[in-house]
Amino acid sequence: MAGIEIKMLGTFEILVDGHAVLTQLTQSRKATALVQYLVLQRGERVPHKTLTDTLWSGERCANPDMALRAILHRFRSMIAQEHLTVLENCIVTNRGSYQWNTELPCSVDVFEMEDLAMASGQEKDPARRMELEERIVELYRGRLLPLSANEPWVESHAVRLHVFYRAAMIHLLEQYKKTGENERIAALCANALEKNPRAERIYLEQIMALEALGRQEEARQVMQRGLAVGCLHQAAEPGRVGAMWRQARQADRNMESEMKRLVAALPSETAAGAMICSFETFGQIYRMQRSVQAQYNVPVFLLLVTVVPVQPQDPEETEHMMEVLETLLHTCLRSFDVAARYSDTQYAVQLCGMPGQSAELLERIKQAFYRTPAKGRYLLNYNAFSPKPGQAAPRRRRTRTVKRV
Repeated sequence: MAGIEIKMLGTFEILVDGHAVLTQLTQSRKATALVQYLVLQRGERVPHKTLTDTLWSGERCANPDMALRAILHRFRSMIAQEHLTVLENCIVTNRGSYQWNTELPCSVDVFEMEDLAMASGQEKDPARRMELEERIVELYRGRLLPLSANEPWVESHAVRLHVFYRAAMIHLLEQYKKTGENERIAALCANALEKNPRAERIYLEQIMALEALGRQEEARQVMQRGLAVGCLHQAAEPGRVGAMWRQARQADRNMESEMKRLVAALPSETAAGAMICSFETFGQIYRMQRSVQAQYNVPVFLLLVTVVPVQPQDPEETEHMMEVLETLLHTCLRSFDVAARYSDTQYAVQLCGMPGQSAELLERIKQAFYRTPAKGRYLLNYNAFSPKPGQAAPRRRRTRTVKRV
Protein backbone atom coordinates (compact mmCIF):
# COMPACT_ATOMS: atom_id res chain seq x y z
CA MET A 1 0.00 0.00 0.00
CA ALA A 2 1.21 3.51 -0.82
CA GLY A 3 2.80 5.47 2.00
CA ILE A 4 1.21 8.74 3.16
CA GLU A 5 3.15 11.63 4.68
CA ILE A 6 1.54 14.70 6.23
CA LYS A 7 3.80 17.67 6.88
CA MET A 8 2.44 20.36 9.19
CA LEU A 9 5.57 22.04 10.57
CA GLY A 10 6.45 25.18 8.63
CA THR A 11 3.96 24.26 5.90
CA PHE A 12 1.01 21.99 5.14
CA GLU A 13 1.49 19.26 2.61
CA ILE A 14 0.11 15.79 1.92
CA LEU A 15 2.37 13.39 0.05
CA VAL A 16 1.72 9.93 -1.35
CA ASP A 17 4.84 7.94 -2.21
CA GLY A 18 6.83 11.17 -1.96
CA HIS A 19 4.65 13.16 -4.37
CA ALA A 20 2.51 16.12 -3.29
CA VAL A 21 -1.22 15.49 -3.72
CA LEU A 22 -4.47 17.38 -3.12
CA THR A 23 -2.79 20.71 -3.85
CA GLN A 24 -6.22 22.14 -4.76
CA LEU A 25 -7.20 21.69 -1.11
CA THR A 26 -5.69 25.12 -0.41
CA GLN A 27 -8.52 26.69 -2.45
CA SER A 28 -10.99 25.74 0.31
CA ARG A 29 -10.09 27.19 3.71
CA LYS A 30 -12.74 25.18 5.54
CA ALA A 31 -11.83 21.89 3.87
CA THR A 32 -8.17 22.48 4.76
CA ALA A 33 -9.10 23.28 8.38
CA LEU A 34 -11.27 20.15 8.56
CA VAL A 35 -8.39 17.89 7.52
CA GLN A 36 -5.83 19.67 9.70
CA TYR A 37 -8.05 19.60 12.78
CA LEU A 38 -8.91 15.91 12.47
CA VAL A 39 -5.30 14.92 11.86
CA LEU A 40 -4.13 16.84 14.94
CA GLN A 41 -6.57 14.88 17.12
CA ARG A 42 -4.39 11.82 16.50
CA GLY A 43 -7.25 9.41 15.82
CA GLU A 44 -9.59 10.69 18.54
CA ARG A 45 -13.27 10.82 17.63
CA VAL A 46 -14.53 14.40 17.32
CA PRO A 47 -18.24 14.99 18.02
CA HIS A 48 -20.15 16.62 15.20
CA LYS A 49 -21.04 19.63 17.37
CA THR A 50 -17.42 20.19 18.44
CA LEU A 51 -16.31 20.16 14.82
CA THR A 52 -18.91 22.67 13.62
CA ASP A 53 -18.28 24.94 16.62
CA THR A 54 -14.55 24.86 15.89
CA LEU A 55 -14.72 25.45 12.15
CA TRP A 56 -17.27 28.26 12.43
CA SER A 57 -16.11 29.75 15.73
CA GLY A 58 -17.30 33.36 15.89
CA GLU A 59 -18.71 33.22 12.35
CA ARG A 60 -22.28 33.34 11.18
CA CYS A 61 -23.44 30.20 9.43
CA ALA A 62 -27.12 29.56 8.81
CA ASN A 63 -26.72 25.79 8.73
CA PRO A 64 -23.28 24.56 9.88
CA ASP A 65 -24.39 20.90 9.74
CA MET A 66 -25.21 21.18 6.05
CA ALA A 67 -22.04 23.18 5.42
CA LEU A 68 -19.91 20.50 7.11
CA ARG A 69 -21.43 17.78 4.94
CA ALA A 70 -20.76 19.91 1.85
CA ILE A 71 -17.11 20.40 2.84
CA LEU A 72 -16.63 16.68 3.45
CA HIS A 73 -18.22 15.90 0.08
CA ARG A 74 -15.91 18.42 -1.62
CA PHE A 75 -12.85 16.86 0.02
CA ARG A 76 -13.85 13.35 -1.07
CA SER A 77 -14.47 14.62 -4.60
CA MET A 78 -10.89 15.96 -4.71
CA ILE A 79 -9.63 12.52 -3.68
CA ALA A 80 -11.70 10.84 -6.40
CA GLN A 81 -10.52 13.28 -9.09
CA GLU A 82 -6.88 12.40 -8.36
CA HIS A 83 -7.68 8.66 -8.08
CA LEU A 84 -6.13 8.52 -4.62
CA THR A 85 -7.61 5.23 -3.53
CA VAL A 86 -5.27 5.12 -0.53
CA LEU A 87 -7.05 8.20 0.87
CA GLU A 88 -10.62 7.16 0.11
CA ASN A 89 -11.38 6.32 3.75
CA CYS A 90 -9.02 8.77 5.44
CA ILE A 91 -11.93 10.43 7.29
CA VAL A 92 -14.15 7.98 9.13
CA THR A 93 -17.71 9.05 9.92
CA ASN A 94 -19.18 7.42 12.98
CA ARG A 95 -22.56 8.05 14.51
CA GLY A 96 -22.37 11.70 15.57
CA SER A 97 -18.58 12.00 15.21
CA TYR A 98 -15.67 12.14 12.77
CA GLN A 99 -12.08 10.93 13.03
CA TRP A 100 -8.91 10.59 10.97
CA ASN A 101 -8.45 6.94 10.04
CA THR A 102 -5.66 5.52 12.22
CA GLU A 103 -5.47 2.38 10.05
CA LEU A 104 -3.90 4.30 7.17
CA PRO A 105 -0.14 3.84 6.54
CA CYS A 106 0.39 7.49 7.45
CA SER A 107 3.28 9.38 9.05
CA VAL A 108 2.78 12.87 10.51
CA ASP A 109 5.79 15.04 11.35
CA VAL A 110 4.00 16.50 14.41
CA PHE A 111 3.47 13.09 15.98
CA GLU A 112 7.00 11.93 15.14
CA MET A 113 8.37 15.03 16.87
CA GLU A 114 6.18 14.50 19.94
CA ASP A 115 7.31 10.88 20.21
CA LEU A 116 10.96 11.89 19.83
CA ALA A 117 10.63 14.55 22.53
CA MET A 118 9.12 11.99 24.89
CA ALA A 119 11.85 9.47 24.13
CA SER A 120 14.71 11.99 24.48
CA GLY A 121 13.43 13.06 27.89
CA GLN A 122 13.64 9.46 29.10
CA GLU A 123 16.89 8.51 27.36
CA LYS A 124 19.79 7.83 29.75
CA ASP A 125 22.51 7.38 27.14
CA PRO A 126 23.92 10.86 26.24
CA ALA A 127 24.90 9.92 22.69
CA ARG A 128 21.51 8.40 21.93
CA ARG A 129 19.74 11.42 23.43
CA MET A 130 21.70 13.73 21.14
CA GLU A 131 20.69 11.64 18.12
CA LEU A 132 17.04 12.01 19.07
CA GLU A 133 17.42 15.76 19.61
CA GLU A 134 19.17 16.21 16.28
CA ARG A 135 16.21 14.53 14.62
CA ILE A 136 13.81 16.88 16.48
CA VAL A 137 15.73 19.91 15.19
CA GLU A 138 15.70 18.45 11.68
CA LEU A 139 11.94 17.84 11.79
CA TYR A 140 11.05 21.28 13.10
CA ARG A 141 11.02 23.27 9.87
CA GLY A 142 8.98 26.09 11.39
CA ARG A 143 5.83 26.89 13.36
CA LEU A 144 2.89 24.53 13.15
CA LEU A 145 0.52 25.36 10.26
CA PRO A 146 1.73 28.95 9.82
CA LEU A 147 -1.26 29.94 7.62
CA SER A 148 -3.63 28.89 10.41
CA ALA A 149 -1.46 30.11 13.30
CA ASN A 150 -4.18 32.39 14.76
CA GLU A 151 -6.65 29.55 15.22
CA PRO A 152 -6.95 28.62 18.94
CA TRP A 153 -6.87 24.90 18.15
CA VAL A 154 -3.54 25.40 16.33
CA GLU A 155 -1.85 27.70 18.82
CA SER A 156 -1.92 25.35 21.81
CA HIS A 157 -0.22 22.62 19.75
CA ALA A 158 2.21 25.15 18.22
CA VAL A 159 3.44 26.41 21.59
CA ARG A 160 4.07 22.90 22.90
CA LEU A 161 5.98 21.85 19.78
CA HIS A 162 8.12 24.99 19.85
CA VAL A 163 9.00 24.25 23.50
CA PHE A 164 10.11 20.75 22.46
CA TYR A 165 12.23 22.18 19.67
CA ARG A 166 13.86 24.86 21.81
CA ALA A 167 14.68 22.43 24.63
CA ALA A 168 16.34 20.05 22.17
CA MET A 169 18.28 22.85 20.47
CA ILE A 170 19.58 24.38 23.72
CA HIS A 171 20.69 20.98 25.04
CA LEU A 172 22.53 20.30 21.77
CA LEU A 173 24.26 23.69 22.01
CA GLU A 174 25.48 22.91 25.49
CA GLN A 175 26.80 19.51 24.41
CA TYR A 176 28.55 20.92 21.31
CA LYS A 177 30.21 23.59 23.48
CA LYS A 178 31.59 20.96 25.84
CA THR A 179 33.34 19.25 22.92
CA GLY A 180 34.31 22.49 21.16
CA GLU A 181 32.30 21.72 18.00
CA ASN A 182 32.02 25.31 16.86
CA GLU A 183 31.12 24.43 13.26
CA ARG A 184 28.06 22.54 14.48
CA ILE A 185 27.17 25.37 16.88
CA ALA A 186 27.33 27.94 14.07
CA ALA A 187 25.18 25.78 11.78
CA LEU A 188 22.64 25.02 14.51
CA CYS A 189 22.33 28.72 15.39
CA ALA A 190 21.96 29.74 11.74
CA ASN A 191 19.11 27.25 11.38
CA ALA A 192 17.49 28.46 14.61
CA LEU A 193 17.64 32.14 13.59
CA GLU A 194 15.80 31.34 10.36
CA LYS A 195 12.88 30.17 12.52
CA ASN A 196 13.17 32.90 15.15
CA PRO A 197 15.22 35.94 14.06
CA ARG A 198 14.74 37.64 17.45
CA ALA A 199 16.44 35.14 19.77
CA GLU A 200 19.20 37.08 21.57
CA ARG A 201 20.96 34.07 23.04
CA ILE A 202 21.23 32.38 19.63
CA TYR A 203 22.87 35.48 18.13
CA LEU A 204 25.43 35.49 20.96
CA GLU A 205 26.09 31.76 20.60
CA GLN A 206 26.61 32.03 16.84
CA ILE A 207 28.87 35.06 17.10
CA MET A 208 31.08 33.34 19.71
CA ALA A 209 31.29 30.18 17.60
CA LEU A 210 32.25 32.13 14.46
CA GLU A 211 34.87 34.14 16.36
CA ALA A 212 36.34 30.92 17.74
CA LEU A 213 36.57 29.63 14.16
CA GLY A 214 38.39 32.80 13.07
CA ARG A 215 35.52 33.87 10.82
CA GLN A 216 35.47 37.43 12.11
CA GLU A 217 33.68 39.00 9.15
CA GLU A 218 30.79 36.50 9.38
CA ALA A 219 30.59 37.16 13.12
CA ARG A 220 30.39 40.92 12.46
CA GLN A 221 27.58 40.40 9.94
CA VAL A 222 25.59 38.29 12.41
CA MET A 223 26.10 41.01 15.04
CA GLN A 224 24.83 43.67 12.64
CA ARG A 225 21.69 41.61 11.92
CA GLY A 226 21.05 41.21 15.64
CA LEU A 227 21.48 44.94 16.21
CA ALA A 228 19.22 45.74 13.25
CA VAL A 229 16.29 43.74 14.64
CA GLY A 230 16.86 45.09 18.15
CA CYS A 231 17.86 41.78 19.75
CA LEU A 232 21.36 42.78 20.82
CA HIS A 233 22.40 45.59 23.14
CA GLN A 234 23.91 48.58 21.36
CA ALA A 235 27.11 48.05 23.36
CA ALA A 236 27.73 44.77 21.52
CA GLU A 237 31.03 44.82 19.67
CA PRO A 238 33.52 42.26 18.38
CA GLY A 239 35.50 40.53 21.12
CA ARG A 240 33.06 41.44 23.94
CA VAL A 241 30.21 39.10 23.08
CA GLY A 242 31.49 36.40 25.45
CA ALA A 243 31.16 38.75 28.44
CA MET A 244 27.66 39.73 27.36
CA TRP A 245 26.71 36.07 27.02
CA ARG A 246 27.92 35.29 30.54
CA GLN A 247 25.92 38.24 31.91
CA ALA A 248 22.81 37.10 30.04
CA ARG A 249 23.21 33.53 31.29
CA GLN A 250 23.55 34.71 34.91
CA ALA A 251 20.50 36.96 34.46
CA ASP A 252 18.54 33.95 33.14
CA ARG A 253 19.50 31.90 36.21
CA ASN A 254 18.48 34.73 38.53
CA MET A 255 15.17 35.07 36.71
CA GLU A 256 14.43 31.37 37.15
CA SER A 257 14.47 31.72 40.94
CA GLU A 258 12.44 34.93 40.75
CA MET A 259 9.88 33.18 38.56
CA LYS A 260 9.52 30.36 41.08
CA ARG A 261 8.77 32.90 43.81
CA LEU A 262 6.25 34.68 41.55
CA VAL A 263 4.43 31.42 40.75
CA ALA A 264 4.30 30.53 44.45
CA ALA A 265 2.76 33.93 45.25
CA LEU A 266 -0.04 33.60 42.68
CA PRO A 267 -3.40 31.92 43.41
CA SER A 268 -3.69 28.19 42.86
CA GLU A 269 -4.62 27.16 39.32
CA THR A 270 -6.91 24.46 40.69
CA ALA A 271 -9.49 26.87 42.14
CA ALA A 272 -12.98 25.64 41.18
CA GLY A 273 -16.02 27.68 40.27
CA ALA A 274 -16.58 31.00 38.55
CA MET A 275 -15.00 34.23 39.73
CA ILE A 276 -17.41 36.53 41.59
CA CYS A 277 -16.13 40.11 41.62
CA SER A 278 -17.17 43.75 41.75
CA PHE A 279 -18.75 45.28 38.69
CA GLU A 280 -15.69 47.51 38.18
CA THR A 281 -13.40 44.45 38.07
CA PHE A 282 -15.93 42.71 35.81
CA GLY A 283 -15.65 45.61 33.37
CA GLN A 284 -11.86 45.39 33.26
CA ILE A 285 -11.96 41.62 32.67
CA TYR A 286 -14.60 42.08 29.97
CA ARG A 287 -12.48 44.67 28.17
CA MET A 288 -9.45 42.37 28.29
CA GLN A 289 -11.50 39.40 27.05
CA ARG A 290 -12.82 41.45 24.16
CA SER A 291 -9.21 42.07 23.11
CA VAL A 292 -8.61 38.31 23.19
CA GLN A 293 -11.76 37.85 21.13
CA ALA A 294 -10.55 40.33 18.51
CA GLN A 295 -7.15 38.62 18.29
CA TYR A 296 -8.16 34.95 18.43
CA ASN A 297 -11.86 34.97 17.54
CA VAL A 298 -12.83 33.31 20.84
CA PRO A 299 -16.62 33.45 21.39
CA VAL A 300 -17.60 35.77 24.26
CA PHE A 301 -21.10 35.88 25.73
CA LEU A 302 -22.45 38.58 28.02
CA LEU A 303 -25.53 37.57 30.00
CA LEU A 304 -27.89 39.37 32.32
CA VAL A 305 -29.43 37.01 34.89
CA THR A 306 -32.47 38.46 36.66
CA VAL A 307 -34.39 37.34 39.76
CA VAL A 308 -38.04 38.31 39.17
CA PRO A 309 -40.58 38.29 42.07
CA VAL A 310 -43.95 37.02 40.80
CA GLN A 311 -45.58 39.42 43.25
CA PRO A 312 -44.32 42.07 45.70
CA GLN A 313 -41.91 40.37 48.11
CA ASP A 314 -40.00 41.30 51.22
CA PRO A 315 -36.70 43.01 50.19
CA GLU A 316 -34.76 40.85 52.64
CA GLU A 317 -36.09 37.66 51.07
CA THR A 318 -35.29 38.99 47.60
CA GLU A 319 -31.77 39.79 48.78
CA HIS A 320 -31.48 36.24 50.13
CA MET A 321 -32.47 34.86 46.72
CA MET A 322 -29.75 36.99 45.14
CA GLU A 323 -27.27 35.38 47.51
CA VAL A 324 -28.58 31.96 46.47
CA LEU A 325 -28.08 32.95 42.83
CA GLU A 326 -24.52 34.11 43.53
CA THR A 327 -23.69 30.73 45.07
CA LEU A 328 -25.17 28.91 42.08
CA LEU A 329 -23.24 31.08 39.63
CA HIS A 330 -20.01 30.34 41.47
CA THR A 331 -20.52 26.58 41.77
CA CYS A 332 -22.21 25.82 38.42
CA LEU A 333 -20.06 27.95 36.11
CA ARG A 334 -16.47 27.24 35.14
CA SER A 335 -13.27 28.65 36.62
CA PHE A 336 -12.74 30.93 33.58
CA ASP A 337 -16.25 32.45 33.76
CA VAL A 338 -16.90 35.73 35.62
CA ALA A 339 -19.97 37.16 37.35
CA ALA A 340 -20.69 40.45 39.15
CA ARG A 341 -23.65 42.07 40.90
CA TYR A 342 -25.23 44.47 38.43
CA SER A 343 -28.35 45.73 40.21
CA ASP A 344 -30.69 44.87 43.08
CA THR A 345 -32.03 41.84 41.21
CA GLN A 346 -29.46 41.16 38.48
CA TYR A 347 -26.06 39.61 37.89
CA ALA A 348 -23.89 40.26 34.86
CA VAL A 349 -22.14 37.12 33.63
CA GLN A 350 -19.36 36.69 31.09
CA LEU A 351 -18.93 33.27 29.46
CA CYS A 352 -16.34 32.07 26.98
CA GLY A 353 -16.88 29.12 24.69
CA MET A 354 -19.41 27.73 22.30
CA PRO A 355 -23.10 28.75 22.36
CA GLY A 356 -24.33 25.25 23.21
CA GLN A 357 -22.08 25.02 26.26
CA SER A 358 -23.19 28.43 27.55
CA ALA A 359 -26.89 27.65 27.19
CA GLU A 360 -26.43 24.33 28.99
CA LEU A 361 -24.70 26.03 31.93
CA LEU A 362 -27.45 28.63 32.34
CA GLU A 363 -30.20 26.02 32.18
CA ARG A 364 -28.40 24.05 34.89
CA ILE A 365 -28.38 27.15 37.11
CA LYS A 366 -32.04 27.80 36.42
CA GLN A 367 -33.00 24.25 37.39
CA ALA A 368 -30.99 24.49 40.62
CA PHE A 369 -32.57 27.86 41.44
CA TYR A 370 -36.08 26.44 41.07
CA ARG A 371 -35.25 23.70 43.58
CA THR A 372 -34.85 26.28 46.37
CA PRO A 373 -37.67 26.66 48.96
CA ALA A 374 -38.83 30.03 47.57
CA LYS A 375 -39.12 28.74 44.01
CA GLY A 376 -42.83 29.53 43.78
CA ARG A 377 -42.32 33.21 44.56
CA TYR A 378 -39.51 34.01 42.10
CA LEU A 379 -38.68 33.51 38.44
CA LEU A 380 -35.17 33.39 37.01
CA ASN A 381 -34.73 34.93 33.58
CA TYR A 382 -31.65 35.57 31.49
CA ASN A 383 -30.84 37.06 28.12
CA ALA A 384 -27.60 36.89 26.19
CA PHE A 385 -25.58 39.31 24.12
CA SER A 386 -22.80 37.98 21.89
CA PRO A 387 -20.69 41.00 20.91
CA LYS A 388 -18.68 40.90 17.73
CA PRO A 389 -15.16 42.34 17.70
CA GLY A 390 -15.45 46.14 17.77
CA GLN A 391 -19.12 46.13 18.76
CA ALA A 392 -20.05 48.00 21.92
CA ALA A 393 -21.87 46.29 24.77
CA PRO A 394 -25.13 47.69 26.17
CA ARG A 395 -24.58 50.51 28.63
CA ARG A 396 -25.17 50.01 32.31
CA ARG A 397 -28.25 51.70 33.66
CA ARG A 398 -28.20 53.50 37.00
CA THR A 399 -29.75 51.46 39.79
CA ARG A 400 -30.13 51.57 43.55
CA THR A 401 -28.31 48.83 45.44
CA VAL A 402 -30.01 47.22 48.41
CA LYS A 403 -27.76 46.91 51.45
CA ARG A 404 -27.35 43.29 52.46
CA VAL A 405 -28.78 42.32 55.85
